[in-house]
Amino acid sequence: MSYLTDAPLIEGYSGFPTETRQEHRPMPGSIEWLLNAVDRHAAAEQDALEQYVYLATASGDPVITLVMRLILEDEERHHGLLRRIESSLRDALNWTHSPDALPVAETPRQPVAKELSQTARALIDEERTGARFLRDLARREEDIDGGLHSLLIETMAMDSEKHARLLQFVHDRLAARAAAEDGPSD
Repeated sequence: MSYLTDAPLIEGYSGFPTETRQEHRPMPGSIEWLLNAVDRHAAAEQDALEQYVYLATASGDPVITLVMRLILEDEERHHGLLRRIESSLRDALNWTHSPDALPVAETPRQPVAKELSQTARALIDEERTGARFLRDLARREEDIDGGLHSLLIETMAMDSEKHARLLQFVHDRLAARAAAEDGPSD
């Protein structure tokens, strides 16, 4: 028998009913909360994927079709990544490991050459330089073909910036592994 009912609880001092019903909601930032947020976003994205396909085919405009296909490719990749994140979060809650989850974040035990982090650093610099070049080129192309060239080049610059951020993660991870192998310095 449950003692919790829908009947209001009467507060002793004033005699007024107080609200006692509380819905179970995960704490913001908890794994369960993140899982729910990712799941909701992935579901909303799935609906958008269908709309992207519709716009690409129904417009009858090859330029719109091209742009929609580019967006669709990115969104499909994002959707797949969200599903992998979702699997990882679910694994953390259930103490399991799904084959489609993200790789475990523990540091591998095999040694890493210091030049790998230097290679990652050089790639970061290359991506940032490439992004600046592409942005400059996009500004010069603004008036060509209704701005399509400029828009596409600008999105490539944004991708280069994204690549630089991902490479920064790779660099930091490799540098930490190399430092751990060297041991504490005196």
